[in-house]
Amino acid sequence: MDRISINTISQVIQRGATNPLQELAEVAGISIDSRTAKEDDLFFAIQGKRFDGHQFVNQALTRGAAACVVKRGEVTDPGSQLLLEVDDVNHALMQFARWYREQQSARVIGVTGSVGKTTTRSMIYTALSSCLTGIQSPANFNNEFGVPLSIAGIESSHQFAVLELAASHVGEIRELAAIALPQIGVITAIGHSHLEHFGTLQQIAETKGELFEQLPATGLAIVCGDDPFADCLASRTTARKVRIGLGENNDLQAVSIEQDQQGISFRVNGQQYLLPVVGRHFVNAALAAIAVARELGISEQDVAESLRNYSTVPGRCHQMQIGDWTVIDDTYNASPDSMRAACQVLHDHVGTGKRIMVLGDMLELGPETERYHRELGILVCQAGVDLLFACGKQATSVAQGARSAGMSHTKIITAADVELLAEDVTDLLEPGDVVLVKGSRGMRMERLLQHLQQIVSDRVTAGATKISCV
Repeated sequence: MDRISINTISQVIQRGATNPLQELAEVAGISIDSRTAKEDDLFFAIQGKRFDGHQFVNQALTRGAAACVVKRGEVTDPGSQLLLEVDDVNHALMQFARWYREQQSARVIGVTGSVGKTTTRSMIYTALSSCLTGIQSPANFNNEFGVPLSIAGIESSHQFAVLELAASHVGEIRELAAIALPQIGVITAIGHSHLEHFGTLQQIAETKGELFEQLPATGLAIVCGDDPFADCLASRTTARKVRIGLGENNDLQAVSIEQDQQGISFRVNGQQYLLPVVGRHFVNAALAAIAVARELGISEQDVAESLRNYSTVPGRCHQMQIGDWTVIDDTYNASPDSMRAACQVLHDHVGTGKRIMVLGDMLELGPETERYHRELGILVCQAGVDLLFACGKQATSVAQGARSAGMSHTKIITAADVELLAEDVTDLLEPGDVVLVKGSRGMRMERLLQHLQQIVSDRVTAGATKISCV
């Protein structure tokens, strides 16, 4: 963040009262977490569902924060503390972020959608960063708190910023886009995530489409042309549109898609691309990155070279080697659409070992939860998976679906929790096997990866002990 005087910030967030002795002080960043607050940060004492930042004002100042934004009257004994008092700290954070965004010349790319937001955001950043200077949202900074923090990371020297936007209710994308002010908008896809909150796919599409509504007429809207809601989404903006996908109706169409041990290769307008990843679903993210890069004047050759160096985000179809096993870490989250993509990943996997899937529940699907899990079991069988491990409240539904599609019951193991499956998975794993682990965030499926890593570590330690005793 560019350094800004506290006096200026006080004027921006309205009716802020500063200590007259420190009005000329500056802040170099913003923070909402006293544990990570740095020297010269501006600490916003935000009030969330499970915490109140006012309890940590002293800690933030102890760590060197230059000032704290607090609710008027909430901190009764400020002493010599430098406080900016406002009526609503959360609103003040959004207000500051909007103002700060308006001071920056960087081209802002907003990314939203039901699936693939983080992958698309990181893919766009990879495509642009070899030729331009910019930033991307750190981690999952995509809500009412994360987006302002991401915006604060923009500096006057930056040429672009790729910001991820998410929603838990109708209108949230509109609010976030109104402070991010993107010139380019990307909607990855409309899927079945968070149906419990939104009710229908149509409602999800309308919520994601709020991003396009906020684009200027001179901006660019990038939409998956293969998505059933593509026309609906495109109609939400007067900006130029680019459709991306695999169908012939798209402006950017990927053809000749092949998966091998090097990764996914495909062609767009005669240019060959290679992504060092597993999973055809990465192609749409790459198409979005190509479209954005073209808009910013980067050649197709430079984009192709950049994407060859792309690294997957941990937890999102991230392939790793644990001992003699290939492990695909897809543990960050799950929905019917991303589960379908995961099944395709194992179906396309090139190798001689068994294909093993360890699945946790998909959460927040509403009244159709059981049906979605039975359909998942059918997909697992159709993908040619050799062993299925399912855990959670819906494990039985997944198993029923797999058996109904012809999968032998001897190849299916269920449990209430992933930790109860860990030993069974380990006992049946053999050198050369590939195991894909996936489930919703609340299932904490990464615990299986930790178990496998511990098994390998213990074996190494035991081997070293034997050698030392010889």
